Amino acid sequence: MTSSPAQRSIVGRETEDLAARSLVRSGWVILSRNLRLGRLEVDLLARDPRGSLVAIEVRRRGSVGAASPSELLGARKMRALRRQRARLPEGCRIDLLLVLGSPGRERLRLIRGVA
Repeated sequence: MTSSPAQRSIVGRETEDLAARSLVRSGWVILSRNLRLGRLEVDLLARDPRGSLVAIEVRRRGSVGAASPSELLGARKMRALRRQRARLPEGCRIDLLLVLGSPGRERLRLIRGVA
């Protein structure tokens, strides 16, 4: 069953909310959400507990198996993340935060340095 764009937008916002809350509980500081860089968008811009600047792509999946970050994101999104890197401050890392499982039973998995 497919969902409407409005439903996907709501799920996306809820997923990013969950991701941001989890990061904050782990000592991260959220600096910006849905930051526009030209035609590109960073889901979350944050400082990790060590003070590093990190752009975070948030994705919800039921499961991932043994898929690599590039398989999870797809070639088009990986190219977009590489273009984002050029617009971010020097030294900014790009991470992927996966929200896995069904609503209410989510697990989060952070993959550092995906692009």
